[in-house]
Amino acid sequence: MINFRFHIVSLTAVLLALGIGLVLGTTFLDDAVEQTLKSQLEGLQGSLNRAQDRNDDLEAQLNQYQDEAGAMNAQLGERLYRGLLTGDPVLVVSTRGVQEDLVEDVLQSLSQADASVVGVWWLTDRLALDDDSEVADLSGALETSVDDKDRLEQKLVTELGDAMFGAADTPSDPPAGVSTDAGAAAPAEPAVLSRLHEKGFIDYQMPEGVDGDVVMLPSSGLRIVIVDGPGAAIPASQLLQPVLANLTEEGPASVVAVQPQLRAQDRKDDATPLLVSLVRGDDQLKERLSTVDNIDRAIGRASLVLTTQDAAPGGPVIGHYGTGDGASRELPPPAGDG
Repeated sequence: MINFRFHIVSLTAVLLALGIGLVLGTTFLDDAVEQTLKSQLEGLQGSLNRAQDRNDDLEAQLNQYQDEAGAMNAQLGERLYRGLLTGDPVLVVSTRGVQEDLVEDVLQSLSQADASVVGVWWLTDRLALDDDSEVADLSGALETSVDDKDRLEQKLVTELGDAMFGAADTPSDPPAGVSTDAGAAAPAEPAVLSRLHEKGFIDYQMPEGVDGDVVMLPSSGLRIVIVDGPGAAIPASQLLQPVLANLTEEGPASVVAVQPQLRAQDRKDDATPLLVSLVRGDDQLKERLSTVDNIDRAIGRASLVLTTQDAAPGGPVIGHYGTGDGASRELPPPAGDG
């Protein structure tokens, strides 16, 4: 007969064996898992290193492409654009936050075409009117007692549109016996622009080689290029689109709206729409001003110059060019082809 002491010894031996087995098994298992994890980490590190090497190669290729594209753009412009806009006054308008290189490229292309670039209006982030001081300053600049943001924006739209319209109007014939130069009013700074500039709502940028620090507009014959792009401090729908609606209320205008080719993240449904897409989506605006959607490409810069040439005061030829939605072709057709 098995006694109680035997049971105790047997149970102790079993428990001891189990304990020893668990310790030994866990140790072996830990070693195996550790080796597996190390192997996986080494594999991942190798993949990351190879991916980084590929990224470095692609970045180097991209930088080389951009350098070559920049040189090609400049050299093509020097040879192909010369004389296309000789003496034609052009105002460039953009919004702070838009890539400054885009505006510089536009200025370079217009200069290569021998345009008389009067300067750049930069719309600043103060036009967001997100604090009381900005509202008060804008009210003062517009010489009104209105302190409601929406009504101030409406008045601003009207004032900017009228200033552009006055300078872009068709030149009138001088009186008989008076030369064209004698009959033309001297370029001037619109009074409302002077006040907006003083309050920091609009910055001026002068073209290279132009004396002075004030953008002076001609009395007539002005062409306007509006540069939009991702990152603009003021959405185009808030100010630029309404200004253009005001400017073109009576018919087609000598205005070209341009932007760079959109990247994938800029084409998302929740992305802020740029001016070109807003114009092309507006049944009235798309018939009254032209657009180019790829000015960061050589062909887009050529299209910019040709479209600005077509935007002759009094009879602008309207078209939409590039590779995005609403573009009819990449370059304007030859004169007379429609």
